[in-house]
Amino acid sequence: MRAFHLFPMTLLLVIAQMAYAQAPWQQKQTELSIGVSIPFLYSGTELLQAQALRAAGQSYYQNPEGMRRSVGNYPNQIGSLLQMGYYLPTKIPGLMLGTKVNVALTGSQPAQGGYEEGYFFNYLQFNAVAKYYINAGERWFVMADAGLASVLTKNRFLNAAGQQEFFHQFGIGAGGGLGFGLTTAPFKKESLHLEIKAYYQQMSTRVEVNGIGDDAWNFGAANLMIGLHF
Repeated sequence: MRAFHLFPMTLLLVIAQMAYAQAPWQQKQTELSIGVSIPFLYSGTELLQAQALRAAGQSYYQNPEGMRRSVGNYPNQIGSLLQMGYYLPTKIPGLMLGTKVNVALTGSQPAQGGYEEGYFFNYLQFNAVAKYYINAGERWFVMADAGLASVLTKNRFLNAAGQQEFFHQFGIGAGGGLGFGLTTAPFKKESLHLEIKAYYQQMSTRVEVNGIGDDAWNFGAANLMIGLHF
């Protein structure tokens, strides 16, 4: 008789344990992640010209005689990244499909130029995503995405009159990326997960530049992120 009374309680405990042990890919995921992003500039006439000026420690402004003032060494570009995503399970065990948005704000300013000089390189991607949990039950995953990409840059400098000026550039194109990560469940709430991942994105955009016209920019970025999905 005692065993009969214990049976419903045991059954409830088993069901609760099964729910808690549900694999991450079996639940829809709404993701919010933050991280660090480091861009790599590969090609583009204006893109590489501005990079060469920073490497030489020179101002972006050139006077009528073709001279530029020294502003000191620029540090490597680095910045912050925000990622938002939404993923749904599929009939294929371990596979999720969804969409995500990446917004990265990076830049640097020289040692001597201070606020007078600076370079800001920001990029955005809106992509379709495939996310696959290895062996359909593990918490390690790989992911790939592709979609729209855009870039927004700003050169900040002083002109001949000592006045602050900005040279803005904008481009749009396509991009994609590959990454891997780990999903953990350190919280009491079953639907709340912590995610750590590394991700590399590659982008190609067309930028209209004064004196050049269509300028094809190719660049990438390495990202390290931590976030929540629920």
